[in-house]
Amino acid sequence: MLLNLSISNFAVFENESIKFDKGFNVFTGETGSGKSVLIEALSLILGERASKDLIRKGKNSAVIEAVFDISEYEEVYNILKELNIDIDTEDYLIISRQILENGKSISKINGRTIPLGSLKEVVSCLMDIYGQFGHESLFKKENHILLLDSLIQRELVPFLSEYSKLFTEYNKKLSEIDFIQEKLINKDIKMEQLQYEICEIDEADLKVTEEEELLKEIKKLSNIKELQSSLYEINNILTSSNVLNNVYSILNKIKTYDEALENFLSRLDILLEEIQYFNYDLRDYSEKLEFDENKLNNIENRMSLINRLKRKYGFSIDKIFEYRNESEKELNLLKEAEYKLNVLIKEKDLLFNTLKELSEKISDKRKKAAEILEARLLQELCDLNMKNIMFKVNIERKSNFSSDGIDDVEFLISTNAGSDLNSVQKVVSGGEASRIMLAFKKISSDIESLQTMIFDEIDAGISGKTAQMAGIKMNYISDNHQVICVTHSPQIASISKNHFLIEKKVVGGNTYSTVKKLDDENKVYEIARLLSGMKITEKSLNNAKDLIDSSKSV
Repeated sequence: MLLNLSISNFAVFENESIKFDKGFNVFTGETGSGKSVLIEALSLILGERASKDLIRKGKNSAVIEAVFDISEYEEVYNILKELNIDIDTEDYLIISRQILENGKSISKINGRTIPLGSLKEVVSCLMDIYGQFGHESLFKKENHILLLDSLIQRELVPFLSEYSKLFTEYNKKLSEIDFIQEKLINKDIKMEQLQYEICEIDEADLKVTEEEELLKEIKKLSNIKELQSSLYEINNILTSSNVLNNVYSILNKIKTYDEALENFLSRLDILLEEIQYFNYDLRDYSEKLEFDENKLNNIENRMSLINRLKRKYGFSIDKIFEYRNESEKELNLLKEAEYKLNVLIKEKDLLFNTLKELSEKISDKRKKAAEILEARLLQELCDLNMKNIMFKVNIERKSNFSSDGIDDVEFLISTNAGSDLNSVQKVVSGGEASRIMLAFKKISSDIESLQTMIFDEIDAGISGKTAQMAGIKMNYISDNHQVICVTHSPQIASISKNHFLIEKKVVGGNTYSTVKKLDDENKVYEIARLLSGMKITEKSLNNAKDLIDSSKSV
């Protein structure tokens, strides 16, 4: 049960703390007073995405904190244990969301930071919000199976979980079978082609660095004459130059003047000797150079082969090897394809049979739930002033397995005596859809152990006696569940056990919304306002008292 909600620097709320009680809690207020902001705050506790635009102007962050009593809710303790969050059975569960200026948020359970997904997992067991447009889900046929399954969720979860795993594996087998069957088309031609390509690459006996080395050799052989000519010129320069000999003569002549010159002379001796050896080696290298036309042709042919293989199999030798290895894998796959295909078909057939058996069990449970829903919904709708109604859960078998089984579920309804059953989305109005969903929530509340149910303007499209009946339904739900309702309806508000008023005020140019719990006297004034508007008269006050008194007998 939700015990307390604290809101700080969140939109129109600066610093509000709301203490909730058991039973039927109602919030009313003028349009724009902050009722929708309150629902947004509760949505954040449920794990919805946060927006930095909700931070109050001039503040760095917004904080929402909710305190829950989970002392009688073992399932939540089990989830917390899986998340490695220890909490004593006598402690309260404290959940907070802090929205930061950069748009990110920090989620915590009892002071420990947790991922948003984990927060959702915990709070989804505690609280549920039915929004003012929630009835629109009824207008989408694909939601009908979800609504039916929600009535038997605990019973279905183990079956659907196992079915989902098998369904994924079954589709995987189908994809693998399709893949191999496609490969087997023109199998012999493909194998012959692959064997030819592998053989062609292997016979080329390529080396990873070969292309670079061949290019260097081509460059050398193609420029032999220029090499020889240049080397000859260097040799002539070195042999005909007397520069160093002249330097040696001058140093030798003056060495007697300074002993230090002996060192330079010795170094010059070494240099002259090294130049002589260098000249010999250069001439020897030059004499060995010769143009080998056959060698050049062979290298060019080899390069031509490499380029041809690159055009066919890849833009580098590495890519050619990669292509060759993939081709070998493909060839091995084709060699084993028929055997692999037979194995996969047998595995697929086993999965099919298991899926069929499991989906039949799921379908049987849905059909039983459908019978109960049909009977219960008519009863609940009658209480909500929808009489002469026919309702049927139409379940047909799909041609193939789907992610949720073999059932195609659609809600059919007739809202007028003598009318044929037709799709809900084609027949009901918005107000009727709201009542149908409220009836559905009432049935769900009898089954689910969810502690807190929140209704956001469920009175949309209804008024008067019908609104009072809707309030009676929510009051009945509150016998076993905490109910929080945001409403504009005086009939619904009059039935509440705890009535909260949301008011907007402007102080010093700043807008604030406040929440206060009404005592009996102020509740009468608020019901009178809802009945007559801003001008509260003695008559509207008496009407409000009569409405509240009549609700006490509900």
